[in-house]
Amino acid sequence: MSSQLETTPILPDQLVDEVKGIYKDIVSFNNQCDEIRKQLSQTTDGFSDEQLQALTNLHGTLLHKHYDFLMASQHPVASAALRRLPTKHDMLERMWTHSIHSCLELLRRLLPRSIEHMISFIYLTYPMMGLLIELAPVFCEPLIRCLGDLARYRMAIEEYDMQDRENWSSAARMWYHRAADLSPTEGRIQHHLAVLAKPNVVRQLFYYTKALVSDDPFVEARGSIMYLFSPFLKKYEATSQKHLRVETSLVTAAGVLFTRDYVSAYCMHIDRYLLELSGTIDRAGSSFKSQGAEMASSLIAMMLDFGSDENFLWKALCENSKETKKDQVEEASTSFSGLNNLEHSATAGERHRRFWQQDKPADARDFLQSAPPAGSRPGKFSSSNEVTSYVLPVWHKCVSIVAAKRGARNTAPFLHYTLAFLWGLSYVPETLIYIENFVPWEEIVRSLNAISRSGVSDEEVESPSFPQHQSGTGRQLPEDFLMRGFKWSCRHYYPPQFFEGQVTDVDDRTLELPSHVAPRAARCLWLGVRLATLDRYITYDFEEKQFSVLPLLVMCRQSDVMDED
Repeated sequence: MSSQLETTPILPDQLVDEVKGIYKDIVSFNNQCDEIRKQLSQTTDGFSDEQLQALTNLHGTLLHKHYDFLMASQHPVASAALRRLPTKHDMLERMWTHSIHSCLELLRRLLPRSIEHMISFIYLTYPMMGLLIELAPVFCEPLIRCLGDLARYRMAIEEYDMQDRENWSSAARMWYHRAADLSPTEGRIQHHLAVLAKPNVVRQLFYYTKALVSDDPFVEARGSIMYLFSPFLKKYEATSQKHLRVETSLVTAAGVLFTRDYVSAYCMHIDRYLLELSGTIDRAGSSFKSQGAEMASSLIAMMLDFGSDENFLWKALCENSKETKKDQVEEASTSFSGLNNLEHSATAGERHRRFWQQDKPADARDFLQSAPPAGSRPGKFSSSNEVTSYVLPVWHKCVSIVAAKRGARNTAPFLHYTLAFLWGLSYVPETLIYIENFVPWEEIVRSLNAISRSGVSDEEVESPSFPQHQSGTGRQLPEDFLMRGFKWSCRHYYPPQFFEGQVTDVDDRTLELPSHVAPRAARCLWLGVRLATLDRYITYDFEEKQFSVLPLLVMCRQSDVMDED
């Protein structure tokens, strides 16, 4: 009979002592790491492999100490106070900053001499972070970001094996998409995805602009977006030859707007974009489904002047966002206390109904509306609202071009994106009224009436409830993951928990399947019916199942406002 090794279970007090001991080691090794980085940063005599090895070894030891601390704090016998310790003392952030990022940044500055040491350090760190996610899922969110950053570092230093570089790029995108699932409103994550979108310039434009106009904008992207714009603004002829004309024209026009450059340059490039758009849709086929949604989003960001604090639309959306968040806090407090106070019932939905269903329709003369631009004039853009005034007629023409492709399935994501944007703006009425002269309602109505209702339930389309149609990959459509996280979408379009539970796998989110056709059609029709409830722009006949245009009050129809006076 073989003897078995006896183990003594650790007691809570012993665990506390162990965590305290590990923390002392962390402080000690952290000081040593700071010292060696300081020495290497100040030396002018070059670096030996032994010094670089000592650098990575020391940071690796510090990383292991952090790992031990996190695992010990989450031990089954750990008290609630001990489990909260990593969060209380920002241990995940400290682990990344002091034991990983600072080492990688120093090694990056010492390239190419340090390449092997940098690769070895990443290969030490990457699997350890993956193991932590499995063993301590409570730290999932910061660890996922850490894995994305590590994969991006590894991709950036791979100069020879392009397949390996693409593999690491794909890994980084996967981790950042998972991070976006956990923090869909955070612009910083969209910025990271923009960096990884090369060489697709429209996709880069989409992610950079989303970083700037997300519900939680990442303002630092205003600097890095110039890495996209500068080659087009400074070396247009050389850069434009690498991409399709419709892509170069859109990105260059956006760059001119962003830098408040010459109005005539913007008009020239955006006119080229408009000339190319229809043919591009016809030639691109199904690939325009994703590109169309990215273009729709980029045009909206341009309309908001990339989240400028001076912009009327952006300021109104920001103010509404603050108000809605305040409502949610008050509702949660009221619900928790068990009160049912009618004075606290002015939710966003109720304010929406009160405004659009009042007895007397809102008079446009009581609201600020965007004026037509002055055409292709000399000089540069002078204000944020002027930028909006030049984007709106272009947006009008783009939506008209897309909507005119009636029955074309590859334009449906663009139409879906646009309708959702309009519905989101209706929750901030002054924004929708501001742009209402530039919405091509006639073309939108014709497009809605041309949508096939095969596989679509009339009851679902006509219900006030958001259609939760199941497709082959889940409840979400590919463009849903692009559309979420904006001020106009995260609270005013998608219902709570829509991106929880049955969520499409990251690898399947760009797949376009036949099973998407009916859910996408249902969404567009549902949004059309919702817009009809505003009783200002369009109407819906529940018997004939047809949309029609309503005459707008106190409004003048816009002509070709991009022409010179």
